Amino acid sequence: MEKRINPEKLKEARISRGLTKKALADRTGISRQMISNYELGKTNPGSKNLLSIIKVLDFPFTYFTAESKTFYEGTTFFRSQSAATKKSRDMQSIRLKFQKEIYDFLSQYVNFPKLRLPSMLTKSIYNITDKDIEDKVKELRNLWEISTDSPITNLIKIAESNGIIIVESTMSDDTLDAVSEWIEDRPFIMLTDNNESAVRRRFNVAHEIGHIILHGDVESIHDYTAKDLKRVIERQANYFASCLLLPEEGFVNSLLSTRLDFYVELKKYWKVSIQAMIMRTEQLDLINEDQKLYLFKQIASRKWKKVEPLDDTIRIEIPTVYNKVFNLIVSNNLLSKQAIISSLKLPTDELEKSFNIKIRDESTMTEPTVRLRLIK
Repeated sequence: MEKRINPEKLKEARISRGLTKKALADRTGISRQMISNYELGKTNPGSKNLLSIIKVLDFPFTYFTAESKTFYEGTTFFRSQSAATKKSRDMQSIRLKFQKEIYDFLSQYVNFPKLRLPSMLTKSIYNITDKDIEDKVKELRNLWEISTDSPITNLIKIAESNGIIIVESTMSDDTLDAVSEWIEDRPFIMLTDNNESAVRRRFNVAHEIGHIILHGDVESIHDYTAKDLKRVIERQANYFASCLLLPEEGFVNSLLSTRLDFYVELKKYWKVSIQAMIMRTEQLDLINEDQKLYLFKQIASRKWKKVEPLDDTIRIEIPTVYNKVFNLIVSNNLLSKQAIISSLKLPTDELEKSFNIKIRDESTMTEPTVRLRLIK
């Protein structure tokens, strides 16, 4: 008897790969109408068509026959969401579900760090003040036992140790740097694989933490205009990130000069981009608008807008919690590596990225050695 696939799983797999029904139809040689029927549950694919779909989407067969899991999801926030396409956002939303499935599975064997965050703001976005944001940053630094005037050495590490799940995605998209969401009782941050600099990644993470803490009243980003998203919600998350990474007292004391070359030296200390530090300098009324514009003109003339000095030398921070949990389970013989992979029923590339491990063993793909000996 032919096993029926889960139509919802097929749709999610297709969306996660960024394919339309037509694109999947073209790549598999199956009609678009038939793909639509599969996703609606009207028809079950035969063995030949299912194998074609599995080959194109590169998902394990067990994924398509697994039951769908339901859980409460909060608002999804996308870094650079004004520029990101709906396709990119949908792809990342599905990947967030994968991360929740991984978390739920691993939680059966290991206790993750306790979540420690200030209470979320439940104000309308239009009523959130800069003072509200500054107070929440101070609460967070105090809760995480970070000095109110010093740099954060490793933002990802301290966020993970305080219960935020941070993972890297297989997806690359210049218009979308990161995505965050409360899923049930824990916040998740997923980073897009854009080969961004260490300082950009740190700001992205701080920005998403801002959404997690500030925007508890936001039910859906689709309730707001593009103008509100950019000028209110995104601006608030950016201000949170600036305050978190560049606390007023410490930053002011370190700012001995506003010459551009001095900002390069400051970048080593704070691990924040030169451009973000200039913006913070104006926020604190240490320079005026004209001085800020002059500094940005200098940046443009030196061709530093996209690639700044030290971008290739400051070490990028990477998430480690999933990798540590995975190795803890395997090293304590609770489950084998293969058992974890099989149980999760997710694509190999997603698991490799999430766990920061190698699953496809390249050594098994090498040609066998032919051994010869002379006949005596």
